[in-house]
Amino acid sequence: MKKILFLLFSCIALLQIKAQQYKGNWDAYVVQINHKPASVVVDLDFGNSPEAKEKRNVIIVQLNMKRVQPDGMPAGNEIKTLDSIENGLVNSLSSALSAQYTGRYTRDGKRDFYFYSNDTSNCITHVATVLQHFSTYTWTVLVNRDDDLSNYLNVLYPTQKEMERIQNRRMVDALHAKGDQLTAPRKVDHFLFFKTEADRKKFAGVVQDNGFTVENAGKEIGVKDRPYSLHISRTDKVDYNSIDKVSLYLWELALHYFGKYEGWETFVVGGI
Repeated sequence: MKKILFLLFSCIALLQIKAQQYKGNWDAYVVQINHKPASVVVDLDFGNSPEAKEKRNVIIVQLNMKRVQPDGMPAGNEIKTLDSIENGLVNSLSSALSAQYTGRYTRDGKRDFYFYSNDTSNCITHVATVLQHFSTYTWTVLVNRDDDLSNYLNVLYPTQKEMERIQNRRMVDALHAKGDQLTAPRKVDHFLFFKTEADRKKFAGVVQDNGFTVENAGKEIGVKDRPYSLHISRTDKVDYNSIDKVSLYLWELALHYFGKYEGWETFVVGGI
């Protein structure tokens, strides 16, 4: 069987910036807030892009949905209508104001669309032109200076734990695309870095008690923050739920010992 390695931290796409064209790096996730879901779609690369440095005014279009499930998420044909509204807003604001669409936030019967732009002149008029075709919806527009990108970073951008889940999902999707039987146990390698050798030793002792094997422990030359590397492995399944449980356990335990979990790799089982 041909061995194919997938590094978790290599799954996040690089910035796709060509000349003046910015494409972004989009993903979605769901979190629970007060026992209700909040759905987020976000451009993960916007915060580090040239666009973010140039466009520091946030435009938030807040829309009240019409058909809503008990959990606050859109119901039935509402999704198709919301997609049409989203496309209209993106096309209009990007064309008229060179606004950069950075994501949307959906919760409790409301959907908010986030744009960043230098120019906010007549933005309400541009929004109204789009939404006049959806006259039964009520909406508002908020415009603020946002030099520190707080709306993007605090509302749209995932927490470190959610980012770990996103990376896991991308990794599993890559394996699945190769025909992997995700529920087949196989050796999974994990990589971590620590500030001190003592912290690494304590961490290694805990995970060994939980069935992990230490493959290698070294020191990165020239690295000041976390130079003490650790490579461990264990036989596990790699479906979404299984690998999330393993990687988040290691991620949280590493934080306890001032370490950083850098990801996992494995090979395809039963693929092409």
